[in-house]
Amino acid sequence: MKPKLIAAVAASAIGLVAAQSVVSSVAAAKIVKPAAKVAAVVGIPSIAKFTSQRIRTLTMDTSVVTENRPQLEKISGDFAQAYRFHHVAVAYAQPDKLQFESVVLGTHITYTINGNRKFTSIPTYHVHKVEDTTGAPGKKQSLLDVGLVPPELFSLYNARFIKRDGGDLVFQIQPKQIGETYKDIVWIDPVTHITTKRQHFNRDGKLTAWYQYLNPTQPRPRMYVPTRVEVYNPDNQLAAVTAYTNIKINLPVDNNIFDF
Repeated sequence: MKPKLIAAVAASAIGLVAAQSVVSSVAAAKIVKPAAKVAAVVGIPSIAKFTSQRIRTLTMDTSVVTENRPQLEKISGDFAQAYRFHHVAVAYAQPDKLQFESVVLGTHITYTINGNRKFTSIPTYHVHKVEDTTGAPGKKQSLLDVGLVPPELFSLYNARFIKRDGGDLVFQIQPKQIGETYKDIVWIDPVTHITTKRQHFNRDGKLTAWYQYLNPTQPRPRMYVPTRVEVYNPDNQLAAVTAYTNIKINLPVDNNIFDF
């Protein structure tokens, strides 16, 4: 396996965690229309009120529905490489534990995050890489990439309220670390707590990609997850769509899978 592809696994596997219109595999979690957005959020809202705190564990399957490789490559070559992983199993547990599993061309790949450590395992190619991300928060992923705001995010990031946009609340999220200038602008639905839209800007302040998180489902009362995620390149061209299915919330997850 080429080194660039291995790097794409480590840096961008979660880019596959997007969504389509969900079909029969989410039988217990139908797509729902949330109640009208609450307009009574007054004063300067705190993002802490709109995190995924209630979601203690989450598992789901993801599948790439459509991909436009030329448009993906306008985001970055490695980002386009990540879309080789057409099917990914995702597991999450609070706080700050994520695992992604995929099989590409018969090769089993596991990517695990546990706090400030991440582990990439590709046994066929004898890849067993552990990396410490302390002081480099941009080197690991979180539920923010999935369309949720995990409460543990704010141990490493600051959030600043920008404005109201229709029924959504718009925040800027940026690393606390001095010298790190990349940022995300997120639109949050105050009812579902889903980031309905996210823009990512690099260290030079350039928009690199933006996402829409659509078609929320409610597997448990007042706990929502998007089921369609669309990624657009800086030219506003749709580059890919991915689907979340078999979504399960707050069921037991074996914590041993996060150990390495």
